[in-house]
Amino acid sequence: MQHVRARRAAARRNAVLAALRDLGGFVSAQQLHVTLVDQGCVVGLSTVYRALAEADADGLLETVHGSGGGRAFRYLSVHEHRIRCTVCGDSVSFLSPELEHWIESLGPTYGFHDVRHAVSVTGTCALCATGPADDPP
Repeated sequence: MQHVRARRAAARRNAVLAALRDLGGFVSAQQLHVTLVDQGCVVGLSTVYRALAEADADGLLETVHGSGGGRAFRYLSVHEHRIRCTVCGDSVSFLSPELEHWIESLGPTYGFHDVRHAVSVTGTCALCATGPADDPP
């Protein structure tokens, strides 16, 4: 009986992560839940939250905090960082060997092992900073 429950939980978690991966961008747990239900997957919102928390702890997700206080999640197919516009939500991927090297040095410096990281970089993109272009008269 316990093995059956464990298999069902694993199947639900896999369904949650597959849907998140297929969506490709940042989505809230609620949006992900609606997508799963629309696809015919029988999964509760608490299961979605639990699967996201486990995947985040495993370093499989990038999490950002929205302007309204909620969190959005994105499946990480490769290790990268993003800078996200706090106005429109657009984002740009970047790699930084200097940042990676510095983060790698933090564990030994402070006596930590198995160090993982998520970097949240936000700002206002050029389009939002300049505002909408005025139409010529």
